[in-house]
Amino acid sequence: MDNHYIITISHMIGCGGSEVGQGLSKALSIPFVDRQILKHVADYLNLPESDLQEREEKLVSFWEQFFIGGPVGTLTVTGGEKYLPSDRELFELESKFIKEIAQKGSAIFLGRGAMWVLRDFPKRFSIFVYAELEDRIKRVSELYNISRKEAIDMINQNDRDRENYMKTFTKIPWLDLRTYDLCINTSSIGFDNAVKYVIDGINQKLKIY
Repeated sequence: MDNHYIITISHMIGCGGSEVGQGLSKALSIPFVDRQILKHVADYLNLPESDLQEREEKLVSFWEQFFIGGPVGTLTVTGGEKYLPSDRELFELESKFIKEIAQKGSAIFLGRGAMWVLRDFPKRFSIFVYAELEDRIKRVSELYNISRKEAIDMINQNDRDRENYMKTFTKIPWLDLRTYDLCINTSSIGFDNAVKYVIDGINQKLKIY
């Protein structure tokens, strides 16, 4: 248990947060947890992941929320019924599974406010991954096969969604650098060096190895 630790990764779209997480997972031989959280929630609610994936790390509008069925606040799942959770319920369910996974062993968590959800975990190292705008535009354009303008629009909307999501559920400004142990610009150092710097930081703070 002494070597049981958690890494949380907050990131901007198009910056390679997932690649850094996967690189850390390989280097440290611990699980990288991303879409598994959504699968846990979908299975719990008896829903396909597609019903939830567009809701992650963003808030639905007032009218969208108004037409989501079921009570707000207390989640009750009954067999055979299709229930779409409110924003708060989705966040609380994801947080529940994040905590359960963290209690079982060392892991790397991508997004979903994990650095706040696991804020009381005794051995936690939190990083923020970002990149220069032009690199983000190029990467998003290639990943989603969209135009430069569409990529810019996606980046701007995604940044707004994540900022609002964090303010609503964690009360922590997403871009407040004091929240993180290490901030990494992948445009400057690349993914491989990012992994090395994170491991150095973990060793310095947590004295794991």
